[in-house]
Amino acid sequence: MLEAKFCATPESMQNTMKREWIDKMEQTKRLKLNRWQTFSHYLVVWFILAIPGLTLFSLFEIYVTDTYDGVRSAEELVSTAWPWIIPAVAFYFIQKRRLRFREVIVECSDEEFQDAIERTAKEYQWQIDLNDKRAFRAYRSWNWTGSWGEMITIIRDKDRLLLNSICNPNKRISVVSFGWNKRNIDTFLKNLADVQRGIPIREEIEIPRREWTFKRVVIRLLAYPFCLFLIGMGVYMVVKPINWKSQGAGIGAITIAAIYLYSDLRIILDNKKPPRTHL
Repeated sequence: MLEAKFCATPESMQNTMKREWIDKMEQTKRLKLNRWQTFSHYLVVWFILAIPGLTLFSLFEIYVTDTYDGVRSAEELVSTAWPWIIPAVAFYFIQKRRLRFREVIVECSDEEFQDAIERTAKEYQWQIDLNDKRAFRAYRSWNWTGSWGEMITIIRDKDRLLLNSICNPNKRISVVSFGWNKRNIDTFLKNLADVQRGIPIREEIEIPRREWTFKRVVIRLLAYPFCLFLIGMGVYMVVKPINWKSQGAGIGAITIAAIYLYSDLRIILDNKKPPRTHL
């Protein structure tokens, strides 16, 4: 059984959860991040706002410094830039919502908690950062599942648990976990329930996740055309740039779309492989 201890991982060297944060998280039921983690978590918002930001810079050149060397008028620049504010605002609220803790009312002993942690850590190769009587933190590494890895946080407060899993803010930008955030929490709770019922670890067959549910089909019907639009627009902006700013924005649009398409297609192909048996 895992003992309550600190385990030195690359993340824990600089980002171990501060003790004074625990009380705050218990009260707000929201995950607290340090400055770098916060910047990384909301990086997708800033990335989307890059185009409106460049537009503001061009407007500054037009109306203040009179150094604008582009061919578009101020009205054309504004009409091109403002639609990007809508997805930026949407992603801001999505990322903010992901910092909420999931509250579960359950009483468990230290031994039961540690047993459930051990089962889940073994199953998902969690790298444990912090594990004591009040708080737990671990990281799941990237393994070609579409997510760059997740950061799992559990706060123990009397007869309840506060649980959260987000895309690892210590790694490169990742907008979606492809189901891993929910899976991390659900699997731990299932293992905890099994421990409390005295159910031993059983040999299980890993069943591939259904990738063509109604929800996922709708998401792909919206996301794939949007990604193709971004790639097409990005290529045009690179091939026929107005200036260096539009060329940089085009490269960024192509990068975002390509990463999403590659990751999602990789998930679909991996789920076609035959299931494997594990303990």
